Amino acid sequence: MGMNIRVSIAGASLLLAVAAAPVAAHAPMVVEPGNESPATAFVLEDPTLSRAIGATLDAPGEIDWYRMELQAGDALVVEVTAPDAAGGIATSFTLLGPGLPAPADGAAATLATAAGAAGAEVHEAEGGEREVHGGLGFIAWGGVRTTAPEDGTYWIAVRAAEDGATGKYVLAPGVREEFGPEAVGGMADLVTFFDAPWPQGPGDPAPTSGADGTVVAVVLIAMGLVVGGVLVAGLRRRSSHRPASSDVLQP
Repeated sequence: MGMNIRVSIAGASLLLAVAAAPVAAHAPMVVEPGNESPATAFVLEDPTLSRAIGATLDAPGEIDWYRMELQAGDALVVEVTAPDAAGGIATSFTLLGPGLPAPADGAAATLATAAGAAGAEVHEAEGGEREVHGGLGFIAWGGVRTTAPEDGTYWIAVRAAEDGATGKYVLAPGVREEFGPEAVGGMADLVTFFDAPWPQGPGDPAPTSGADGTVVAVVLIAMGLVVGGVLVAGLRRRSSHRPASSDVLQP
């Protein structure tokens, strides 16, 4: 195949921790650069799904955009964290959409105009506590937890909390938690995202690129552990329901 498969011990241990327990309920994924305007916003196809989205702010003043369709009464939950790793930065965001408060300042009004949204709610980074999920360290910067006031399109505009800062962040929208096979590949990408150097040097892999041999090997290991765990659990359940020899009626 010509692929250079290298197993990252640190990455494998982190991913195996995820595979061993349902701690990756935030469906992990990484978003490539390119969502720096409302027109190119990354679309959250299922806005109710709880996600952990790794992304980067590559240039001073950059704003990353996300778009989702909600109905009145749907959970509207958006939180931001940062990797406790090289390049992690604090981020703030503005939530835009129908039924939200009128923009409170010029910056929020500019974003609302760009998105064609009537209302805006600004969240400034706060907290900064360290958390661990799936073996990965995060710095939590708070968020908004409410419900959609009206049917319509809602936007999330993410920016660096410190003027001119660049680096990595993790956006966590949604509330519905689930764990499936797709989470394994997503977690592999997130591990690579965390491990990538920042700032990037010549020849360094992009922090949003998980398509190398390390990730392939780690995914295979993690999938093996998941399958093995399911089989072992099934055998244990069968054994626990099997009557002991002393309990079997003798003719």
